[in-house]
Amino acid sequence: MESHKPRRDADFSRAVLEELYRYPLKRREIAWILWALTGLVGGHRFYLDRPATALAMAVTAGGGLVWWIADFFFIPKMLRSFNDDQTARKHSGQPPRALSFMPPSRGMALPPRPDWIEKRSGRSRLSGDLIVLVLAGIGVGAISSNTGNFEPVIAIVALSAITLLGARWDALATTPILRNFDRWSHRLRLYYYVNDPGGPVTLFFRPILGLITAPFRKRARAEAWLYLQIGLWFTIIFTGMDVLEAITIDAQGLSIHPMDFLADVAVTLVSIYAFAAPIGAILTTYVLLERRDLIVWALSCITLAAIYFGTGL
Repeated sequence: MESHKPRRDADFSRAVLEELYRYPLKRREIAWILWALTGLVGGHRFYLDRPATALAMAVTAGGGLVWWIADFFFIPKMLRSFNDDQTARKHSGQPPRALSFMPPSRGMALPPRPDWIEKRSGRSRLSGDLIVLVLAGIGVGAISSNTGNFEPVIAIVALSAITLLGARWDALATTPILRNFDRWSHRLRLYYYVNDPGGPVTLFFRPILGLITAPFRKRARAEAWLYLQIGLWFTIIFTGMDVLEAITIDAQGLSIHPMDFLADVAVTLVSIYAFAAPIGAILTTYVLLERRDLIVWALSCITLAAIYFGTGL
């Protein structure tokens, strides 16, 4: 009989919870660097936990530079507001801002396994999830192929690796830059540990449902924000590359193609959010179900094959 080796941190021991229940403060120098390098797409506002206005800056190129310049004066206030709120949460025992969907840190306790685990197991579940992964993979591949922007494909592949390696590879948690993605992966697993991920149909429409219900449900906002986080991080990374591509050096100096730049940013962000949600939720669910590695990795390979097929459409 084959033994099922549990995933690392799948039960979210006390030590893991204490690591996640950190109250990090934002640093002034990082905020200024992000303002200077990624301010046109709201990188500094994303860092300061202002996703709505960060998204608005991303789709308007910093409000036509005006908003970006004005934020030079607003950064100190935004920084102080975040750090004061984070400090107050720590003193009152409330969860940190990144885990606003969790109970207070002083009474944090989780069941030995997810409450939904029996309902979401079985062959019918696996068949439905396979269909969702194939459709999502074909979708992101087709959109990337038709727009000529393959950054969403790279992001989805990276998301799959982060989701799986974050639960199995200890070195990811100590590697610079990658450890931030590892903590994000932990928070995503923790979210689905305490919240039923839903069935395949629900997962397929998760991005739309999340945005519709986010204004009315705190946990829906937390889930949407988790995927917007990963989308914004990848968008900011890719934007730096896009800026280099969008700038051409000729006899007249530097010229920027703003429409192409904004189109790439919009396609990247929307595609990552739309397809990362169902793919990330399904892979995370199977990590929490403690299925064999073969099943989890097979689902990832099927997703990649669907993406490849979609690029040919």
